Amino acid sequence: MKSIVVKIGSSSVTRSTGPDPVVLTSALDAALNARSLGWNVVLISSGAVSSGSAYLARTSSVRPSDRLAAAVGQPFLMDIYRSVSEVSGRHVCQILISAGDLESPPAISSVCAVLSECAQAGIVPIVNGNDVTDLRGSDNDAVAVGIAVASGADKLLLLTDVPGVYDKPQRDVTHRLSLAASSIRDIPTASTGTGRGGMRSKLLAAELAAYNGIETHIADARLPDVIRACVEDRPAGTCIPVAGERFPVDTRWISGVAMSCGSIVINRAAEESINTGASLFASGIKRVEGNFRGGDVIEIRDPSGRLVARGTSRVSAALMSLVRAMQTDEIAIVMTEILGKFLQGNVAGRPGGAAATQEEYRNMRPPVIKALDIVGRDGYERTRRLALELINLFPAATVEAMFDGQPPDGLKRLRERYGSLSSDLSFVDRRRLVTFHQAAGR
Repeated sequence: MKSIVVKIGSSSVTRSTGPDPVVLTSALDAALNARSLGWNVVLISSGAVSSGSAYLARTSSVRPSDRLAAAVGQPFLMDIYRSVSEVSGRHVCQILISAGDLESPPAISSVCAVLSECAQAGIVPIVNGNDVTDLRGSDNDAVAVGIAVASGADKLLLLTDVPGVYDKPQRDVTHRLSLAASSIRDIPTASTGTGRGGMRSKLLAAELAAYNGIETHIADARLPDVIRACVEDRPAGTCIPVAGERFPVDTRWISGVAMSCGSIVINRAAEESINTGASLFASGIKRVEGNFRGGDVIEIRDPSGRLVARGTSRVSAALMSLVRAMQTDEIAIVMTEILGKFLQGNVAGRPGGAAATQEEYRNMRPPVIKALDIVGRDGYERTRRLALELINLFPAATVEAMFDGQPPDGLKRLRERYGSLSSDLSFVDRRRLVTFHQAAGR
C-alpha cells in the first residue's frame, strides 16, 4: 500500500474553546477510509498546547507554561480521536516525537518500525511533537517531513487555515509550485494563527520533501474530503511536485530526517566540487548561518538560496565563520592565533601577535585581519571553546605545541602543521554528505 503523512496545524485543530471535533473527526474518518483506496495514513496532529491553554483558561487562574498546557491538552486530542475510531471499530495509537528523536538514527528507526506495524494492523498512528520535553517547542512541520522521509511516504499533506500558498500580486492560490529559488525561498510569508511554524516552515518542509522524492500539498484543513482529494490526485491547495529521487534508507537521516541546525552558502566552484564527491573547503564558503556545533546536520545552499546538499559539519559555526573564504595558509594563522591566546592565558595583545609578525599582519587580506581582530577581542570562554575544538580536530599537532617547552617555536611549528593539515580539511564530513544535484535540473 502507498502511504501519506498528513499534518494538521494548531490553527486548524483548535478553536478558542479547545479542540475542534469537526476537523479532527473529518481527518480521522478520512484516514480510516483511506485503506479502501490503497493508502495508509499517518496523522501528525498539532494542538496540544492550544487545547490545554484553552481548557486551563476556563478552569484555572494560573497562566500555564507551554509544557503544562501540552501535557493537559494532549489527552483531550486523543479522547476525540479514540471516540471516533471506536465508532468505526478501528484503532488509533499515540506517538510523541521530540527533536532528540529526529537527531537519533536508532530512535527514528524504532519509530518507523512501529509505523510499519501500524500499517500491517490497520491502526492509524496519531503523532505529535513532544512539547513537554522540547524546551524550545516542537516544530510539527519538521516532524511531518522527517517522518515522511524516514518512512518512505509517497505524499505529504500539510493542512492549515488557508487554502494554500498565495500568489504575491493577486493573492490567489498557486496550485502548482515549482522548486526554483524564486518559488520557495522568495515567497513572502507571514506567521499567523495559533501555530508555531507558519507558511515559511511549511514551504521549507515541502522543499525538503520534494528533494527526497515526496510530493507535498499545502491545503485548507476545512476543505471537504481534502485527504481523499490528495490521494486521488485531484486538486487540493498548492502542490509542490517531486524534484529528486528517493534516497536509500541508510542516507535518509541526513537527506531529510534530522533537523537542520544551521546552513552555509557556498560558491559555484564549491558546489561543483561536492557534486563530484570532493571536499568542501573553507575557500568555497561565502556565508554561515545558525549556531551549530561539529557533528550537527546543516544545509548547504547556493547564493540564490537553492538547496544543494545536507551533511554533517566537522566544525562549529563559530570556527567556520572565522575562517570562511580563506586559503590554507590563512586558516593556519587564525587557528594558531586562537591556540596561542589560549596558551598565554587569554592575554589581550595586538592582533596576530601569536601567529604572525607585524609585517605579515600588514600584508594580510581584510578577511584575515578581521578574523584576527575578532579573536583578539574574544573573552576567555569563547577562546577556550575554540581552542578545545582545535584540540579535538587536530589532537596530535595541537597537544605537541601545548607541551613544547619554547612557546614561540612551538607555535611556529604548529602554524606549519596547521597549514599542512588544513589543506585536506573538509568542513563537511564527506562520508555524511547527501547532494541534491540531480534535482537541480528538474
